Amino acid sequence: MWHWKPCLTHDKPPLHHPKDCTRGQLGVSVRVWFNLEIAMNLESNTTAKATVLVVDDSPDNLDLLNELLKDDYKVKLANNGAKALVVAESGKPLDLILLDIMMPDMDGLEVCQRLMANPATRHIPVIFLTGKVTVEDEKRGFDLGAVDYITKPISPPRLLARVKAHLSLKEARDSLERRNLEDKLRFELAMAQQVKLNTLKSTFVSMTTHEFRTPLTTILSSQELLRHYAGRLSPQQRDDALDHIEDAVRRMVTMLDQVLTISRADANLLEFRPKPVDIPALCERLREEAVAGQSLPGTEAEALLALTVEMDDPMAHADEKLLRHILGNLLSNAIKYTPCGQGASFLARREVNELLFEVQDQGIGIPSDDLPRLFGNFHRASNVGDIPGTGLGLTIVKRAVESHGGTIAVASELGSGTRFTVRIPLFQS
Repeated sequence: MWHWKPCLTHDKPPLHHPKDCTRGQLGVSVRVWFNLEIAMNLESNTTAKATVLVVDDSPDNLDLLNELLKDDYKVKLANNGAKALVVAESGKPLDLILLDIMMPDMDGLEVCQRLMANPATRHIPVIFLTGKVTVEDEKRGFDLGAVDYITKPISPPRLLARVKAHLSLKEARDSLERRNLEDKLRFELAMAQQVKLNTLKSTFVSMTTHEFRTPLTTILSSQELLRHYAGRLSPQQRDDALDHIEDAVRRMVTMLDQVLTISRADANLLEFRPKPVDIPALCERLREEAVAGQSLPGTEAEALLALTVEMDDPMAHADEKLLRHILGNLLSNAIKYTPCGQGASFLARREVNELLFEVQDQGIGIPSDDLPRLFGNFHRASNVGDIPGTGLGLTIVKRAVESHGGTIAVASELGSGTRFTVRIPLFQS
């Protein structure tokens, strides 16, 4: 075995000065070892250099160890225990510490003890360097947290092999810890999603129990009326009973469609398929559908929801189905929450890089406390009273806007009305 007996001290016999072990001799020795390493086809380290802290009160020992390690590792030096602790606790985390035991003021055992007591440094492998070691010394060092002992005089091949082995072990341990942390985070995320899903299911059951009761009651009473009293009803009364059934079914279908849309959005399954859309024509159809249920003459329907379109080019790439979700819900709400006799406005405008839609009503407004939660699942403003609704419409609107990469803003004043502004980027294809 090859030793540097005259150049690296024990704890602490007389030491030959570095002049006695010349730089030329040291360089040759190191180069020979590195050439042997290359010749043996040992795996080269292509990743960032590991950081090794060398702690020894002998400047000669620090100098020699630095010379041995610096080509493969980033080396930091400390000539006493106090400085070693400062280096270990500051800057980039260390990967390994070579720690001399016999030092004045604070010996290596105390340094190791303090390192292991600090959560920020307890993970750093510590290899003791010592000139003599007993079984009791070894036991105490390992009990304190050291991973290895290297005795002086130092054998360069042994030192480099031990350093490389413990750095590999640390890398494997760190990798395992990272994977464990990633697995833990994935598990926690899955649990959070499951809790959210369970809450959504519970809220849905509660909501449907309440919201479905009214249309189902309407259907039941209307069919009983038709079944038992059809002969006594006028044609208009029979038509009214059938209309009530149709309206109730539509209401339930709408609620189910909203819940399914939210479920697809939560599962990242809300499809986005942009294609050329005639925006003015779509807006006109949506306006007609929004006022269709009001049973008003044409002039009054126009006053109920006024449409303004400002577009030189009527065509734009967008997902028509999602646009229907966005604008249909906003228009329905504008009419629903506006008192009779007061109108709402609907603006569609093409700007430089986006489509702008604005829906303004003169309705009851939204309390300021409700605005931060306005787009949450099943949330309804505190002042809606008996006005029917599921609290899902605006959630769907926001998800559909986000699918387009757009934004939605709301401004509202109690008793004066609400304005929703939607901006959707223009797609070229």
